[in-house]
Amino acid sequence: MHLETSSWTDVEDARPTVALLSVGNTEQHGLHAPVGTDTIIARAMAAKADRRSDLNSIVLPPLPVGVAPYHGHFSGTLSVSAETLRRYVRDVLDSLSDSSVETVVFVNGHGGNSGTLRNLARDVADDPTVGLDAFLWEWMRAVDDRVGHAGELETSVLLFLRPDDVGELVDGDAAAWDDTVDGGVVRRFTEAFSENGVVGDVTTASAERGEEVFEAAVDVLRSFLDRVDHRPTAD
Repeated sequence: MHLETSSWTDVEDARPTVALLSVGNTEQHGLHAPVGTDTIIARAMAAKADRRSDLNSIVLPPLPVGVAPYHGHFSGTLSVSAETLRRYVRDVLDSLSDSSVETVVFVNGHGGNSGTLRNLARDVADDPTVGLDAFLWEWMRAVDDRVGHAGELETSVLLFLRPDDVGELVDGDAAAWDDTVDGGVVRRFTEAFSENGVVGDVTTASAERGEEVFEAAVDVLRSFLDRVDHRPTAD
């Protein structure tokens, strides 16, 4: 069930108890991938998990702009402050607190959002005035292989989901996210270590590999939804 395509009476009748909130970003993904990559993938995984889950769940409209100041020198990148993201998401949670929703899962597709969403989930868990619970889930952590920015795995998932939106595959200018020297961050913007904005070997990407990664991540998300929905209740 998708909130944005449902009437208010549909929602009232369904009384969903679990909500999936996709959080992505609009930022450079190299020469070959759209700036909406993080949102596209997160939203698709949330939608597929919702369809496959036996829970009474609903997919909320995605949040397409997150925290990415380090990509800011590339055209097309949008970013908000961590505090803006925290306040916005908290307001969304507050708007759900009097609804049937008991649990919200942040389906995050962008690494720059991780710290903010993780801390917000903790704050919500410790705030007795909030009438629901919140948890963070990230596909980048759910798969076994390392996910490079606009690299092989992320591009493969895109080739599976949106092949017409993927351009010619060009290898990344960096083999790994390389912003740290001697334990400190000295390369504060992405182009300092990857001129084309890509991390990893994109040329090995394929739709077949993307389908494997996507399906595996969705299975893990379904398992996570069951876990948090059936969590023990404190006395």
